[in-house]
Amino acid sequence: MKRILHKQEIEDIIKGASLLGAGGGGSPRVALPIAEEIREATLVEPEDVSDDSNVVVVAGVGSPAVSLKVGWRGETIPAFERFEEVIGEKIDYIVPFETGGTNSVRPIHAGAVKGLPVIDGDGAGRAVPELQMTMFCIHGIPIAPLSLADSKGNSAILYPTDAYMAEKLARAVTTVFGGTAGLVCQIMTGKQLKEAVIPGTLSVAERVGRAIREARESMRDPVEAAIKATDGTVLARGKVTKKTEEVKAGFDYGRVFVEDIIVDYKNENLIVWRKGNPIIMVPDLICWLTADGEPLTNADVKEDLEVAVIGKRAHEKWKTPEGFKVFAHILESIGYKGEYIPF
Repeated sequence: MKRILHKQEIEDIIKGASLLGAGGGGSPRVALPIAEEIREATLVEPEDVSDDSNVVVVAGVGSPAVSLKVGWRGETIPAFERFEEVIGEKIDYIVPFETGGTNSVRPIHAGAVKGLPVIDGDGAGRAVPELQMTMFCIHGIPIAPLSLADSKGNSAILYPTDAYMAEKLARAVTTVFGGTAGLVCQIMTGKQLKEAVIPGTLSVAERVGRAIREARESMRDPVEAAIKATDGTVLARGKVTKKTEEVKAGFDYGRVFVEDIIVDYKNENLIVWRKGNPIIMVPDLICWLTADGEPLTNADVKEDLEVAVIGKRAHEKWKTPEGFKVFAHILESIGYKGEYIPF
């Protein structure tokens, strides 16, 4: 089924995706100005895509803190145009890399500018810290060639041998570009898309964003509305008593303290500790919402802010050994070397 997205639907997607981005995926403060440039966009379901169609992944990459500081600079379009030049083939559809405030709306913007439909789905159903952490990569879709661009006319085409090397190279180029870049990669067929994609993620984000908006408009508790819309659980609700953060190698690393829990993140939230024990970890979702219903990324979280920390199970496609394996090295770097503990 095909449908047209207008301003309200896109704004609801941004708010819902900002919550479901699990601390990453781009701040709604960056994403909402992007929506202002979109008159309408076309959304299609994965099953409506023909097997021989060409689909490409569109996203932004870099430090969310830097992105919040510099704002929307339109880097995705030159990255897309460089990719078109290199591929030399007709591109039929755009698919988001992940769920997140800006990384759900960047593909919608690119689709509106280039006149291409956007797939209702993405590679992760949440935001992820590194390029290899998507179902597209887990299903073996080659990531090269990969196009990166900044807003000043600089661009790079990379031919990494695998997604792990793609992450290293893309992060290095993004750092040279000032900490943020537009990204286009992973051309795939419609058949490959349907096998790998997590379907319906933009519609889910829209539903969650709408539920939060309607709760605020009717003076109901937006946290309760978000819990119901996401089938989530409140892990903690209270004031952010402490936050530490460091930007290095193109990532935001940090730790947030709320009530009796500690949240560790690398761009996205990775693990929650209570009394020294992990209670939820990637690939499951750890999400931020203010008491009055504003979804947050880690770049938005501040000390003394009243927040709810919401836990949500990841999409069932993540429930494989490989689904946890792609995150294990990051968890080990912050002190967790155990097995995946399902939420």
